[in-house]
Amino acid sequence: MVSITLPHLLNATSAKRSDRPLIDRVDTKFDLLRSYATTSLLVMLAIGGLSGALFSNYLADSLLSRDSEVTQAFLQSLTEVEGGAELFQQSVPGDSSRQHDSAYDLPELVDHIATMPGVVRANLFSVDGTILWSTQAELIGKKFPANHDLEKALQGKTFFELKDIKGEQKAEYAEFGSEISRLVENYLPIWDTKNDRVAAVVEIYKAPKNLFDAMESARRLVWISVAAATVFLYATLFWIVFRANRMIHSQQRLLIESETMVVVGEMASAIAHSIRNPLAAIRSSAELTTESSKDPMVREMAEDIITEADRVEQWIRELLNFSRPSGTTQFNFACLDQILESCLKGYQRVMRRNKVKVFFNASPDIPSIKGDDGLLRQMFNSLLANALEAMPNGGTLSADIRSSDQKNEIQISITDTGHGIPPERLETLFETCLTTKRYGLGIGMLQVKRIVERHNGAISLTSRVGKGTSALIRFQVV
Repeated sequence: MVSITLPHLLNATSAKRSDRPLIDRVDTKFDLLRSYATTSLLVMLAIGGLSGALFSNYLADSLLSRDSEVTQAFLQSLTEVEGGAELFQQSVPGDSSRQHDSAYDLPELVDHIATMPGVVRANLFSVDGTILWSTQAELIGKKFPANHDLEKALQGKTFFELKDIKGEQKAEYAEFGSEISRLVENYLPIWDTKNDRVAAVVEIYKAPKNLFDAMESARRLVWISVAAATVFLYATLFWIVFRANRMIHSQQRLLIESETMVVVGEMASAIAHSIRNPLAAIRSSAELTTESSKDPMVREMAEDIITEADRVEQWIRELLNFSRPSGTTQFNFACLDQILESCLKGYQRVMRRNKVKVFFNASPDIPSIKGDDGLLRQMFNSLLANALEAMPNGGTLSADIRSSDQKNEIQISITDTGHGIPPERLETLFETCLTTKRYGLGIGMLQVKRIVERHNGAISLTSRVGKGTSALIRFQVV
């Protein structure tokens, strides 16, 4: 005859079903929330930085382009007022003479250019690239080849460029002084009267403080807007992913519990049918032995048989209660203090054997709650059994039940002075089939949690290794 004990049967069945893909998914090596938080942060920072740089550069280019267009329009109007584009054809480099009555002298035009706001240097080029006038007198009459910017301006294109001269060692920048760190270089074409060809080009170096201040303000506004949008988008998406991650884990736990319930339900039916009858015969025989035998050793061994048979019967009830659907339970009024006191009395023999001192305190007039007496009794028995197993060499067990009128709830605390629970195990204590007991089923604390939740209650555990564990249960008074 092959003997199979209940824990081994459960472990064998769990091991057989653990090969299924659903259980394999419990060991999730991919952390969705952490991966999203890291990856999305890097991506959004990159996109935000690129967007900020593009927008700020675009605004700066727009402001510079607008400034160059306004300056070119002003110079065009100024040229027409001073005598028209023919003025450049009538003048030679450095000539200040008037060649006919309708033309103005060139110096009157360039004096206006030199006194424009922000101008630190100006050159006036003829169509052949010769400098007709310059704020640097030594450049007048000279011609510099391979000036591509000038060539574009002679073709009618307005050119502008922002230059950062801070730290530059070029001799041409030395005269600007240390207070100037940035310059805008413009090549502005001057059209003839018919606007069909370029008559001259004005090169201007400007350091417009107002324009630079506007550019800095625009950049700050862009970066602040981009940063705010990035933070808002990241926070919104993170919240969505966080909720989704919690929902996934919750559904995963429910899925695992459902599969476990299928296993437990199948086993509970087989065990209740196949084991209870032989178990009752064994227990009855042991009871007859205790009544008929006068040998103390035989009586003690028979009592041990009864105790172990009751333990197996308790496992069977535990399995049946655990696999019972929550909707099938009929709730009546239950007195928690009486149930807890009755459970404590049931463990008196074990407490005396283990030298455990018991302190029970119940405040008067504990209100009844709607619940199932059997489930509540099973809940207390599981908690008391765990507490006693944690104190094999003796200790103190404290059970306290009281009602709180302010919170409209009943609070029950069961505290032991046992070996305690490590923090890493405390976090997973309510998970399915996780146990370190050699002869445990691994569903005790999960069953306690399910019973508490069936009664719309809440349970929390606190523990210190070497100091003990405390379970706090709260039930709402309806």
